[in-house]
Amino acid sequence: MGRTIATFRELVEGEMLHWERVFGRALRREERAHLEAMFNRVRLYLQACTYAFPVHAMDAINVAVELDHEIRLRSIEARLGINLENQWMDSRSLPFAGGDDAVADPGEPETPPAD
Repeated sequence: MGRTIATFRELVEGEMLHWERVFGRALRREERAHLEAMFNRVRLYLQACTYAFPVHAMDAINVAVELDHEIRLRSIEARLGINLENQWMDSRSLPFAGGDDAVADPGEPETPPAD
């Protein structure tokens, strides 16, 4: 008996062809190379994607791409000796001035001078 369900590798190949045909047409040549490289990196996570085997292949492909970007970002941070976790927006409230007209310049008249 043959297989009735496509393997995840086949689903990735199908999605890749579809996106290259539809989305890739609108990209410049150098951007197409990045699209292809992004899909090629998804192949590194095929085992995890196969294990999860989501209803829609693009769900697993998106998670694989995001995971790969996170891993690569952390690697770059480590090489540069920085930690971007400490540079996220501070959760404290912004300080506000006492009134609603905090940006208005009190020295300027509200109406232009008459001729």
